[in-house]
Amino acid sequence: MPASKRQKTGKDSSVSTRKDNSESSNTHKDHAASNEECLGQKPPYEYICFFRPFFDLKAENWESDDDLDGDELFDEYRKQFNEQEEKDIALKPAADHKDWKWVIMREGWKIFCDYKRRAKYCNPDNFGMYIYNDWYSWGLLELIENFMFDLSKMLAFDKEFRKGTEISRNQMWAIISALGLWLNDGGGDAFIQNEDGDKVRAQTGLVGCALLTALDALERAGELKPDSKFLDLPLVISIFLEWAHNLDDYGIDGDNASWRSDAVDYFKKAKFDPEKGVSVTAKRLHDLDRANQEEEEEEDDDDDDEPGDSSAAHRGSKKDPWGWKAHLKDFKRMHTVKMGGTQYDITKMSKKERARYAFDGKDPLADVPAHALKEGLLDFE
Repeated sequence: MPASKRQKTGKDSSVSTRKDNSESSNTHKDHAASNEECLGQKPPYEYICFFRPFFDLKAENWESDDDLDGDELFDEYRKQFNEQEEKDIALKPAADHKDWKWVIMREGWKIFCDYKRRAKYCNPDNFGMYIYNDWYSWGLLELIENFMFDLSKMLAFDKEFRKGTEISRNQMWAIISALGLWLNDGGGDAFIQNEDGDKVRAQTGLVGCALLTALDALERAGELKPDSKFLDLPLVISIFLEWAHNLDDYGIDGDNASWRSDAVDYFKKAKFDPEKGVSVTAKRLHDLDRANQEEEEEEDDDDDDEPGDSSAAHRGSKKDPWGWKAHLKDFKRMHTVKMGGTQYDITKMSKKERARYAFDGKDPLADVPAHALKEGLLDFE
């Protein structure tokens, strides 16, 4: 049965009232906040609080001796969610809750909510449809490209990187923080399992390069430090490491995964407190550091290495040490004709196309106003 649909309006426009494909949707509720309510006329780069996400509890449980099963884990999350609701901290200024580590820029939260909703538009299950097996994961790949490049109303990382101003750094970091949260909150696993392994590996490397380039920009601005005005620095780095810690299990290694050790180096160089990151940050730092040391030892023993590697990872410059422009150029050349877009967005299909793939042969969005589809106002319950 497809998820029930409604137009996204008013105060509860991002509230989810029943469990959907996202693990945490039943209690996460996008913290009962619409993008309009979250942003309003308030400063876009002000830090606000959000509730501890389900993926963090799941990671903590996985590494714990007290392993809860699925239902027990969800019940524990519901309990914690209710306790956090009683504290009334969701979307409240971080300045008023200085001991709360789950914070994000208001603009970052807006981007996260937008992309979480747009990911639902790519999932045929939400519409009572079947197109083909990897449609959803192709849609997620496309959304990640949109994170990187401005092909919709969203400002994109590539555009922001080239500006180098304080506002552009803020916007750049808002995008990066939203991406990390989104990858962990339902988007990451499905895209990694896409049938095009080469593109998945390349896109994972591009995501890592984006993170490192953002960290370099903040370091050059003197903000890579424990008392940085970017309050979520240790949290964001750890969120990316949590998503990427087991990339090797999916056959993603080499240059496309090496950025993890560099992110660990940034974390240590800045002397960030692991307690400011996700619950298993200390373990992820330790394990990735050890894996990197073992890899370096293997490389030292390998006599077959040849000099002169011309991959994007080795084509950086003083202003672009991680080779972001080269990585992006290589990705476009090798893996896409048109970067990003809405090809896999079911709400952008014609009525005839949707009816063709619907189980009942009818357009599942026939009762949704055209302007709501055009403006991305559709949400699910």
